[in-house]
Amino acid sequence: MNLLKELEDSVIEGNEENAKKIAQEIVNKNLDIQDAIFSALLSGMKKVGELYENHEYFIPEIILSADALNVAFEIFTPHLKETKESVKPTVVIGVVKGDIHEIGKNIVSTFLSISGYNVIDLGRNVHSNIFMEEIEKSNAQILCLSTLMSPTLDEMRLIIDKLKEKGLRDKVKVMIGGATTNPEFKEEIGADFYCKDAIEAVNTLNKYFLK
Repeated sequence: MNLLKELEDSVIEGNEENAKKIAQEIVNKNLDIQDAIFSALLSGMKKVGELYENHEYFIPEIILSADALNVAFEIFTPHLKETKESVKPTVVIGVVKGDIHEIGKNIVSTFLSISGYNVIDLGRNVHSNIFMEEIEKSNAQILCLSTLMSPTLDEMRLIIDKLKEKGLRDKVKVMIGGATTNPEFKEEIGADFYCKDAIEAVNTLNKYFLK
């Protein structure tokens, strides 16, 4: 259990070198990789999010923490066991057109992948037509939209309208997130879910799709 706490602390502190070393030690000792991911990586990043919300952490600290998480996850990935439970729906995720901030989106994308979802990450500044093309091509059941900026909120509304125009709205659940979004905006544009962080995103989708 001390190794898990050390790994969690490494993520919180953004200590990439230490996270890499501890992750490898966890693998060498044949400890439960899934437990390490959820009890150390995800919980550590959740605390980083709380520090950010409390204005104790800022973007540079979040980047360092995300890097520490990613280097540990890369070590864990080859040792993850495939199970029937891990075969989950396809998710298309991206930051909407006009916004280039993708740290939060990257964290959500990573956590969904860790949790067994087939994630197609389109990156940042994604045009609504690109979202449509990828959903049609992949038959995705989930669309995750992110933005940090108020001027780009209307892009989320536009994307949902396009889903309706193409007859895809009933086939795709839409989740929104980002600093400028909230439950009220979710209702206003007709999205299905609003999530404030990656942990909530995973838990929400698991609750809906793993009934």
